[in-house]
Amino acid sequence: MRNKIIIIAVFAFILAISGIGVNAQQNKTKKRTFQKVQNVSVVLSEKGYRPSSFRLKKGIPARVTFIRKTEDECGKEIVIPAYNIRRELPLNTPVTVSFTPKKAGSFSFACGMNMMRGKIVVQ
Repeated sequence: MRNKIIIIAVFAFILAISGIGVNAQQNKTKKRTFQKVQNVSVVLSEKGYRPSSFRLKKGIPARVTFIRKTEDECGKEIVIPAYNIRRELPLNTPVTVSFTPKKAGSFSFACGMNMMRGKIVVQ
């Protein structure tokens, strides 16, 4: 009998520290909220950016991945002035820039020499 009491006490203790039991019921009623992330891939080739424009939703974090497929000197850098972003783009290496669009509107991105351009439309 004494062993059963000890086993029950140990089991109750384990449940209490693991959050199972009363807390488990509370956790089931809580809604889980996962932050959405907008993902876009842009390829830079001899023909420019593809896609040359894309849409994002305001207030939702965005990850834009640029992949440079051309050896043109101009394409060695991506610049997004509205978000104060300037990154090098090594050849055939994905580079992801992360930001959260705060305002609706149309915002440009370009190569470091501003010869190849694209547009981000935030709604």
